Amino acid sequence: MGFMNDADKARVRDAIAAAERKTSGEFVAVLAERSDHYLFFPMLWTAIASLIVPGAMLLAGADLSLLLIYAIQLAGFIVAAVVFFQPSIRPRLAPAGFRHDYGHRFAHEQFFFQGVYRTRERSGVLLFVSIAERYVEIVADEGIHRNVGEAHWQKIVDTFIAEVKAGRIADGFVEAVGAIGEAMATHYPRKADDTNELSNRLIEV
Repeated sequence: MGFMNDADKARVRDAIAAAERKTSGEFVAVLAERSDHYLFFPMLWTAIASLIVPGAMLLAGADLSLLLIYAIQLAGFIVAAVVFFQPSIRPRLAPAGFRHDYGHRFAHEQFFFQGVYRTRERSGVLLFVSIAERYVEIVADEGIHRNVGEAHWQKIVDTFIAEVKAGRIADGFVEAVGAIGEAMATHYPRKADDTNELSNRLIEV
């Protein structure tokens, strides 16, 4: 994926291990390149582009044969498809609300897919980051979420986003994991028989 090097990933892993030494909570960090394939919007804009060009020429009074109109539409479709289906372009064609919804949905999918909900004491927390959507969310089991509160989670997320905007994504992960650990330690202190139930490595999807 290339957003973080091995040294940065090791820092995140070590931060998770350090946070889990303070609490019985389990932390999982997921870094996603994007939260959806974004195929609908490129196709929509490709179709629109292939229709607009000959239509504009006809409105301008151009005398076009049906064969030439078809050729222009086909060429327009191919050119637009090459541009709009670029991986870096596809998410930008979706409205901001859709990108937010896709990020939220994928975060909760990862909460279940990575088994964060299966911890012994239902004390799992997922830190989810999706690059294409610039989306960050902390997903926690219901009891944890109720005890810590949305406002506290959002404060951690806001600090993380500020670090990412400054180009310090690894620092953002480390600080966010540490802050989550501090919040968890209050409600879920570490027990003598505590075991590591989930991987501490940064998961890239």
